[in-house]
Amino acid sequence: MKRVLKMIGIAALCVAILMGIIATANGAPANVYLMAVNDRPMEMTAENMPMMVGGTLYVPYTMLSSRVTTINLGVSAQYNSTRRTVLVSSGQQGVVFDLQANNSYDIRSNPLNAHAVVRNSMVFLPIMWICNYFGNINCTLSRTNYGTLVRVTNSAVVLSDREFVDAANNQLKDNYNRYLSSIQPTATPVPTAAPTVRPTDRPSPSTSASRPSSAPRPSSTPAPTATPRPTEPPPGANAEVALAYRWGDQAEEAARLLEHANQRALFLFTPGEAAANDGLVRRLAAAGHTVGLVLTGETAEDCLAQAEEGAALLASAARYPLFIVEAPALDGDGQAALEQAGYVLWAPRLRGENYSSANGIMRELSGRRLNLVELTCDRAGLDLSRSLWNAMTNANCRVQQATAPLLSPAAD
Repeated sequence: MKRVLKMIGIAALCVAILMGIIATANGAPANVYLMAVNDRPMEMTAENMPMMVGGTLYVPYTMLSSRVTTINLGVSAQYNSTRRTVLVSSGQQGVVFDLQANNSYDIRSNPLNAHAVVRNSMVFLPIMWICNYFGNINCTLSRTNYGTLVRVTNSAVVLSDREFVDAANNQLKDNYNRYLSSIQPTATPVPTAAPTVRPTDRPSPSTSASRPSSAPRPSSTPAPTATPRPTEPPPGANAEVALAYRWGDQAEEAARLLEHANQRALFLFTPGEAAANDGLVRRLAAAGHTVGLVLTGETAEDCLAQAEEGAALLASAARYPLFIVEAPALDGDGQAALEQAGYVLWAPRLRGENYSSANGIMRELSGRRLNLVELTCDRAGLDLSRSLWNAMTNANCRVQQATAPLLSPAAD
């Protein structure tokens, strides 16, 4: 009887294992997460696969990076390797995740109850918390035949989750198979024996005598090889740069150049220029650029009055809140008054109008801080902008959109 029960137990165990194998083959593996942003599947690897930590879903910050996804969700994430922080920003709101202090705070330095985690050098963010905080993006989970699909979307999404899973089935399958292949243990190559080298027989005197005088003599000393000289990095290599464009008649073209490169920047107007170009202001705001004001007053009171007037203009023209201002005529006390009123100051260290070429700007870029560069939107400024973009690309510069959270002292 015991033997029969034992056999029944073994049979039941085999059935359970077999059912598990079938469920894994035909159903969704519970520990695999696929990714998509709007209607585009994202590549999944062992390093960037989303994960659950303490019941909280974490996704790689790259799902919110338009440079990686090529999709502008309206909420972007930028990693600063020098400060070891991740800035998540919508242009109006921002959250800084400090990896060293293991905390987070908003652009006013108010602490927040959220944390980032790091796995295999990849930074992961609590996506549901971020969706709730910003309010203009969503995250959904859907079961598929290849794992759980994590999908981050905004109002530009076209397909529902069910429609997307059906339409992208082959891509999700290919992604899952590539993931499985990447985590399979690879066989260690068997070392092959080195070929036996027989020593060269020493020639006999008669052989040496018959050798033509022009033949080279064998030598045991190898010929010296030239040591390659190390290549010096280009000026401004790996620098972190934020750009602003001062309004001019080429502002529309400057915006197109940026968008073609999947980049966004800060565009600056005086209140009068904003009122006269309200259509352009709406177009820039809708495309995801940052809009700020240049305040020409010579006192803090004058600048605050201009800022209030300009804020009303931006709200009326594009429903856009004013956060960033430039006040070149104010001293430190005047600028402090603007900051106390809730504005973030744009104070460029490098102005394109002071340089005759992009190389001059590149030589001034620092690798130890965020470089604020302001260009003009006239014909000369546009030509300089094109050259500067090429130079920054060759120097592997990290160009970040100038937003209020990025420029806020809280992000330093």
